[in-house]
Amino acid sequence: MEIGDVVQEALRGALRDVWRRYPQVVRENTSERCVVAKVAAALQVRIDNALGEGFRADVDHNRSHPRDVEGNEAIRTKYLGEPKENDRGEQVTPDLIVHDGTGDVSRNLLVVEAKKGDVRAGGRKRDYDKLRGYLHVFQYKQAAFVEWDARGGPPRLEWMTFDTEMPDPRKRAREIVEVQQLSG
Repeated sequence: MEIGDVVQEALRGALRDVWRRYPQVVRENTSERCVVAKVAAALQVRIDNALGEGFRADVDHNRSHPRDVEGNEAIRTKYLGEPKENDRGEQVTPDLIVHDGTGDVSRNLLVVEAKKGDVRAGGRKRDYDKLRGYLHVFQYKQAAFVEWDARGGPPRLEWMTFDTEMPDPRKRAREIVEVQQLSG
């Protein structure tokens, strides 16, 4: 199995785990960060089991290495269209990444943006643009957009790579991650 397939299946498994183990969290309008943190914890276990302990699943990663600052500026101006004149010093941080933490871009495996609730096309497009920026600037192998309805429905995924076309932001993410509830 290719490493990209391993990472995709690990994310799907992490989402299933969170939706099964914490149904109240995904249906009670809990903050996006809380849900993504639980996904990251479940993802870390799967990544460790599949790839060894050399990779990390980090939430809201905001390292400030000079290359990262320059890269984030490129994402803000080139991919998100935020002009430098309006610079408020805001960082562009992904919701979740899987990398080795050394700065070696060849080991940047996955970048994830997540949205809960009734996601609008504008929010989806901004996240798609941000993911495209991370794929190009920081050379992540793949990106995933995760959305869920915050009412307990299954999570949905949209996958992107460096050379895939931008998904249509007017449409919900295509892949539905089927979740069977735990019995008991």
